[in-house]
Amino acid sequence: MATDCRGPLSILLITSDLMVSSRIAGAAAGIPATVASVGPAAEPGGGPFDVIVVDLEAGRRSAADLVGRARRSAASQAELRPARIVAFGPHVAVERLAEAKAAGADLVVTRGEALQSLASVVSRVRSGPSPG
Repeated sequence: MATDCRGPLSILLITSDLMVSSRIAGAAAGIPATVASVGPAAEPGGGPFDVIVVDLEAGRRSAADLVGRARRSAASQAELRPARIVAFGPHVAVERLAEAKAAGADLVVTRGEALQSLASVVSRVRSGPSPG
């Protein structure tokens, strides 16, 4: 994936899983992208972000709550840079994945797809219709 004039992409990852954080950061290096990871209750620092990736297994929150949090983060930086939201979860959590889509995630994928094909996922979400 090519970068634009701003340099590497910036990704905010909302997760409570250190293994997920490590795998996403490793995959992002090949995009190239930088990753800032925060827990589901923490306020993100840094930014603005191009893509906000939400682990639907983060904490004990509903998918709608997690995606809503990502939407608020995206809205707070919209004048600087519009961010896209990707939500991911286990392939067997069909209702949770559907809840994330209904809550406004731009793209919803399985956990395996997010962890194994991050570059493709980021490319797909960035090539979709403009957010907001």
